[in-house]
Amino acid sequence: MKYLIKIAAMLALITMAGCNQDDKNQDNKPTKTTGTELLKTQRDTLEKSKQVEQMLEDAAEQQRQDIDQSTQ
Repeated sequence: MKYLIKIAAMLALITMAGCNQDDKNQDNKPTKTTGTELLKTQRDTLEKSKQVEQMLEDAAEQQRQDIDQSTQ
């Protein structure tokens, strides 16, 4: 029983010591981005997705044509 209490106390001390460390070495400042930068990245992503969609549609159309030619 004494060992269990000692282990619990040691774990509690270790946990508290780990939580109380200063984070001076870490940069926790939020990055400043403007609304236009966010919109630009969203527009770029949307444009890329449209290009991928077009490529998939083209590939599907080519596959349909190949199937039609092979069945004739």
